[in-house]
Amino acid sequence: MVSPHSLVQRVGARALAVPAIAWPLLALAQPAGAPPPGPPPAMPKMADTHYQSAIAVREGVLVQGQAGPRLDASGSTGLSLHLTRDGYNGVIVSGGRSAFTLRRAQIDLKGQGKNDFLAIGAGVLVRENAAVVIDHATIRTAGAVASALAVAEGATLRVYDSVLVAAGGPLPPGYVRHIGPGMMEPPPPLGLDGTARTVLAMSNARAYFYRTTIEADGWGALSTDAAGDHLYVEANDCVLRVKRRGYAAYADFGARVVLNRTRVESGAEAGIIAGAAQIDMNGVTGTAGRNGVMIHSVMGNPQEVALLNLTGTTLASAGPAILVKSANATITVAGGSLRSASGQLLDMRKNDDANATRTDGARVPGVRLVLRQTTQAGSVSNSDPDRTLTLSLEGARLEGALNHVVFAADAASHWRASAASTITLASPAAVGAIDAPGSVTVTAISANPALAAGSRPLPSGGTLIVVRP
Repeated sequence: MVSPHSLVQRVGARALAVPAIAWPLLALAQPAGAPPPGPPPAMPKMADTHYQSAIAVREGVLVQGQAGPRLDASGSTGLSLHLTRDGYNGVIVSGGRSAFTLRRAQIDLKGQGKNDFLAIGAGVLVRENAAVVIDHATIRTAGAVASALAVAEGATLRVYDSVLVAAGGPLPPGYVRHIGPGMMEPPPPLGLDGTARTVLAMSNARAYFYRTTIEADGWGALSTDAAGDHLYVEANDCVLRVKRRGYAAYADFGARVVLNRTRVESGAEAGIIAGAAQIDMNGVTGTAGRNGVMIHSVMGNPQEVALLNLTGTTLASAGPAILVKSANATITVAGGSLRSASGQLLDMRKNDDANATRTDGARVPGVRLVLRQTTQAGSVSNSDPDRTLTLSLEGARLEGALNHVVFAADAASHWRASAASTITLASPAAVGAIDAPGSVTVTAISANPALAAGSRPLPSGGTLIVVRP
């Protein structure tokens, strides 16, 4: 799948301003086997962009807005903004000398944005090393590429007990669907709905959310892009909701997204990871209308590894609980429960995106799935011709079919094959963890002479056949 997130910074440089580079101009239907496009074109930076806003604080000075007992350079209490203008921001805070607190604000913007990478039309924009606290606020936007909140360029943001909503809006007359600068909807290959991302964190910013509801009509609720080297986003005791097909959280190359005790509800993915990025879900609960978490790599380094940690997390998805598409990943599932209506715990496959990262025959890290102190059900399979998939059980129980998987298990673990399976044994000791009911055969490939080739019965009536590679 082509992703605007992954394509932003894939030409060797990491964008430290927003955005130093932008998406390549791609045809919607690129011929199969065609080479990926060249370097993306230059795009204006925030520093070069003219903004219009109701309130602006720059380097600790109030430069737009009427100063008074409820508004000064240090903050505002009880702000109420109801505006209907295209390309207009509510509040902009910028500069390392700015420390601004927005309390009990009501911001309602109805108007089309122009470019969400530049946050034109965002309810609140925090940038260039500024520090902002938002407390008990409601921020709503209604317009294509009009984010409720954007944070960028090393800024630090903390949001408490608030409601952030991006409803999106119709595309302007004459708009031509495309992938590149000025696009106003997700790339079609992602299969998402909507025209706006509610929260957009970029370029080494740090954003923390507490007891806050973040809602999108489609596209994405909590999004990262043009991450830089150390973008960090954390949501604690929050609700992330996407009404139609979209994602609750996205970790772009260089980003780490941490969700603690948060509820996710999404018409598509609960989370998406692009390339060398990380998502941690701790005590998360929720539903996903398509996949639980999807991991992919587009125009990246074939050696990059995504990190996914699911701890005490309960997710119900229509498709695979975890989907990996032409990407390397280390995935740890500890406790919790991943339930897939399609019966797939992890599906690893070749990416159908023409811009998928290519290995060109190089040896790559592949995918390692660790199930630790957990009981899970569902198949684990690999149809990616470029990568291996290793499954390690550590004090864990699994029921489901395994196919084209390197299998490892400790003495406290148990795998019950629910259908015919083909595995490669990491060590002879893993045999002790294998079981299957009658009529189910497990074919295990092993080159270890300590394990005799041939057929043997399993405790529940199934058959294990050990074969040489």
